[in-house]
Amino acid sequence: MVFALIFLLGGYSTVTKADAQPQITHSSWTTADGVPGMVSALAQTPDGYLWLGTYEGLYRFDGVTFERIPPATGHPSGAIPVTAVFVTRNGKLFVGYAGRGGVEVYRNGHLIRASMPSAPGEVTSFAEDGDGAIFAIGGREPGALYRLWRGSWQRLGQNWGLPSETIWSVFVAKDGTVWVATAKHLFFLRSGAFRFEDTGEKLTDGAGFAQDRRGDIWISGPFGTRMVADYPHGHRRPRKPVFYSALAPVSRVALLFARDGALWGSTYTDGLFRIDSPGRTQPGRAAIQRFRTNDGMTSNQAVAILQDRENNIWAATENGLDQFRKADVEQVRLPPQTSPRGYKMAVDPSGAIYVASGKTLYRTDAGGDPVAVTAAKQPSALCSDPSGGIWMAVARRMIRFRGGRMIVNEVVPGPEPVTGCGVDRSGRLWLAQPNAGVLVLDRGTWRRFALPRMGQRPKDIIIDRAGNPVVMFSNRALLLVSADGAARYLDGDTIGVSGLTGVFPMDFGLLVAGGTGMALWNGHEFRRLSIDEYPWLRGVRGLVQTKDGETWMLNNKGVHRVASARFEAAFDHPHTALPHLTLGPEDGLSSHPTGEEGAQAAVAEDGRIWFMTRQNAVRVDPRRLISNPRPPSVLIRGLTANGRRYPDPRSVDLPAGTRNLSISYTALSLSVPSRVRFRYKLAGVDADWVDPGSRREAFYTNLGPGSYRFRVIASNDKGIWNRQGVELRIMIPPTFLQSALFQVLCFILAALLLWFLLDLRVRNLTRRMRIRVAERTNERERIARELHDTLLQGIHGLMLRFHIAAQSVGDDRVRRELEDAMNLADDVLIDGRDRVSALRAVDSSDLEGIVLALIERQDFPPDVRINFTIKGRVRSVEHDVVAEVGGIVGEALFNIRRHASASAVTVALTFNRFSMTLSIRDDGVGIPEDVLKAGGRSGHFGLIGMRERAKQLGARLWIRSGVWKGTEVRLIIPALVVSSRSKPIAPV
Repeated sequence: MVFALIFLLGGYSTVTKADAQPQITHSSWTTADGVPGMVSALAQTPDGYLWLGTYEGLYRFDGVTFERIPPATGHPSGAIPVTAVFVTRNGKLFVGYAGRGGVEVYRNGHLIRASMPSAPGEVTSFAEDGDGAIFAIGGREPGALYRLWRGSWQRLGQNWGLPSETIWSVFVAKDGTVWVATAKHLFFLRSGAFRFEDTGEKLTDGAGFAQDRRGDIWISGPFGTRMVADYPHGHRRPRKPVFYSALAPVSRVALLFARDGALWGSTYTDGLFRIDSPGRTQPGRAAIQRFRTNDGMTSNQAVAILQDRENNIWAATENGLDQFRKADVEQVRLPPQTSPRGYKMAVDPSGAIYVASGKTLYRTDAGGDPVAVTAAKQPSALCSDPSGGIWMAVARRMIRFRGGRMIVNEVVPGPEPVTGCGVDRSGRLWLAQPNAGVLVLDRGTWRRFALPRMGQRPKDIIIDRAGNPVVMFSNRALLLVSADGAARYLDGDTIGVSGLTGVFPMDFGLLVAGGTGMALWNGHEFRRLSIDEYPWLRGVRGLVQTKDGETWMLNNKGVHRVASARFEAAFDHPHTALPHLTLGPEDGLSSHPTGEEGAQAAVAEDGRIWFMTRQNAVRVDPRRLISNPRPPSVLIRGLTANGRRYPDPRSVDLPAGTRNLSISYTALSLSVPSRVRFRYKLAGVDADWVDPGSRREAFYTNLGPGSYRFRVIASNDKGIWNRQGVELRIMIPPTFLQSALFQVLCFILAALLLWFLLDLRVRNLTRRMRIRVAERTNERERIARELHDTLLQGIHGLMLRFHIAAQSVGDDRVRRELEDAMNLADDVLIDGRDRVSALRAVDSSDLEGIVLALIERQDFPPDVRINFTIKGRVRSVEHDVVAEVGGIVGEALFNIRRHASASAVTVALTFNRFSMTLSIRDDGVGIPEDVLKAGGRSGHFGLIGMRERAKQLGARLWIRSGVWKGTEVRLIIPALVVSSRSKPIAPV
């Protein structure tokens, strides 16, 4: 892009304020920026796209990218150039082709044929009347005017009152009148009529029309530019008979009235012209502003002109595309000369601006242009005098001006040049001389001010808000001088900012600017803002505050505006946001700050702010900044995945297995496209908004199947956001390996595998348990046999011998004691038999029967209530499980019978889906707490044995008891351990 300032080219030496042309900034795009060759037509659709008819076909432009739109299906081969584009009131885009390509209409992202029979060699122009009929000019063929009405084309010839002449332009006025310019005549067609009327005016080739805000029709061509009489209402003379002559030979003029009332025209031979207020501006060369190749235009051959919805003017040329906008930054019209040492500036107390350019000093009053005050040698410094006027340093003199007249001329002692000056509140003039120090003029006497450090090189003098001088040294240090002459030296370490570029008195302190940020001196300490937080504050060279509470700055990044209150608050809270406006090359600022000392910014009497740059002086009017309140239209240009592009998508169903994609988007704000900013978010992927800056494409990788929503928002060049943005739905179906069916199958397979492994494990455990239970059963049977064959038989034999012995004892008392002992031995023998029977009682898989048998065998007293219940779907319990459970039940019932003194015993057997629960409860005296904690009585192994049996089964065993609350033994066995078979039985 090439940015250039366009200014007047006229024959008059001055331009009055009434006739002054506005400052306009110019941008251009050429083939190097992607412009297709020879742009010949322009249009803008309601969505904001700029459409270009070119030699290479139809293109649309979003401010950054030129995108080609292919012709419709069935388009004639070779008919590539687009010579006309037009947008109807309902938003349809009509496209006219050369090479007898006819007309096509853009709908829903594609061009379709408009069924134009006998298409002319080229279609050069379109128009739409109040009834919706479309007029088309068929190139340079005589009488080639066409009308599309209700889907049918007709050629308008002599039956409509038109001669067989070349039709140059067709235009529909606001009242519905259709105007036609032929090669020789001017015609009009009243609204609703079917025959053109001849105005009697004679024309030449290449005329074009436009209508101003009052409704007057204007025409322009090689003959010049003028207003047309209101012929449809019987007038034969124009309302204002003004005539603007063509400044050079022109042909093929296209006219446009901009929204600000200015008349623009494109010519095929002499670029563009602009008349600021046609009808009010007196004719003459000064009234016409011209834009040609020497002003930066891509070509003098301009063939189309358009104003977009943001008020930018676009011109199509043979070599590219040109844009014109009103500029916020105005170049001050100074004589075309350079200043070897840069421009100097000072503002006097009245608000008049003095500018030293080259060897001339200029003065500008409110709203005026610079007027030369004096010519002298190159001024080296300018500064304001609070009592009125300014001081200027020239060679070895200090000259004071007031009202544009010299009133004081002082000789400066010594040969050293003056680089900075200032007048303090006592009226003393301070001078900075880098090689000699600081001089002070006090009541006509010069004296040297003693610096606190030797070797310092003062380069500028700044007067703070209290009227005291501040000396700025070239080694980046400051000297603050108080009213009594005391000086305070501040070096770079104390200031905390390196590479000082300026010192500025502020309402809230003394501001020091440098290459690493800013430091604010409040009289006691410095507070700082770093360029790490605010990079746009680097190297500020000029700074002023306005009465409206704004602070304006100038540095290499441009001109910046910030609210003074927020700027001051930022020094107390340096990490907070600091909203600001920046004006740069796109706004008319064509140069960078000068490196010279002295003021680089000032507020004039009329409120405009002046800035000095290396190439010129510029000014900004804060009250007339160009606004752009329209939020940009946000569009999705395309989505690319798997090598395929989906143009203008709203919803996309991608192939299964798609993992990577890119999304191109745009925001249609054409004023300054480089300042458009975006934010986007892909729901389900991005946790928050992504800020890509001005980048217009998003990339995503490793996406899985699912439904996604991509949303993008954007702001225009003035920071106005379109918060609604646009949304794109993306659907990625899963592959078979990503599908829910595959996942279910994997889950089922995993479950089956787990079941198989678990079953295998259970079978292995069951087999091992059976072996161990069989071993234990055999051992129990062996023990039972041993007990029966040895211990019980031996006891029985002893009892017989004791019985014989007791019969032979004559002492009744001794005999009774022996009989009591034998009765006790009988009880022991009976108990032993019960134990032996219990050892053999588990030889069954009928757990119910075993439990009933164990209850019966205990022979509880008749007054003890016995309850036995079975719940659930009864399973057939494995033999080895019955053996262990029977042992636990037997031990529990034995303990209840012998020790509990219970009146009720409840045995419950519950079969659940995943477990079997056995509960044995009594209401007896319970087990002492110390016995429970110890796990059993010393020398007794009943409780210990029960826990060991439960552990062997992989079951959980609880024994809960309390004094006079009874005891509960609860055993829970996993179902897989019990059995895999089941049988329904009725509860007992």
